[in-house]
Amino acid sequence: MNINDQATKRPDAPAEPRNEVVVGIDDSPESAAALRWAAEQSKVSGAPLRLVHTWQISATASAAVISGGAAYLEAAAADARARATRWVLDTLGGDAAQVRWVLEVHEGGAGPVLVAKAHGARMLVVGTHEHTGLRRAVSGSVSHYALAHADLPVVAVPSTRIAVPAARNGRASPVGPLL
Repeated sequence: MNINDQATKRPDAPAEPRNEVVVGIDDSPESAAALRWAAEQSKVSGAPLRLVHTWQISATASAAVISGGAAYLEAAAADARARATRWVLDTLGGDAAQVRWVLEVHEGGAGPVLVAKAHGARMLVVGTHEHTGLRRAVSGSVSHYALAHADLPVVAVPSTRIAVPAARNGRASPVGPLL
């Protein structure tokens, strides 16, 4: 049974409660906002963070795994862990040393993995952004999946955009590259 199967099956007995906050992370601005929000909660509550990063093997790479074996999977997992660790340190900055956190990296679908790993935790924190139309139909929404399937409180944190006055017209605009 893999982690995706475990996520869809509810255990008969409730999980032993864990005083931790599980945070789903990727390299998106929404994920960064969720991580920063969870870090603040960790400082206030003292609950450690369990950061969960997922990755999935592509169809092309899947063929390489069949012919190349476990060495490819091990290298891909190590690369995913290194990238996720660097991203967490960059995102948290000085707060990385002020909160207790552990990083888990798993191969699989983000929604099912996060729900399974969060079972029994204090809460699950995910970033959220608007998915509409074809993009939502194809990729789905991790935050919607978590809200629909998790058996614990889920906090969906949107990306924060800081408004600053525009140079010409005086209207507020999000910070970002000028086009």
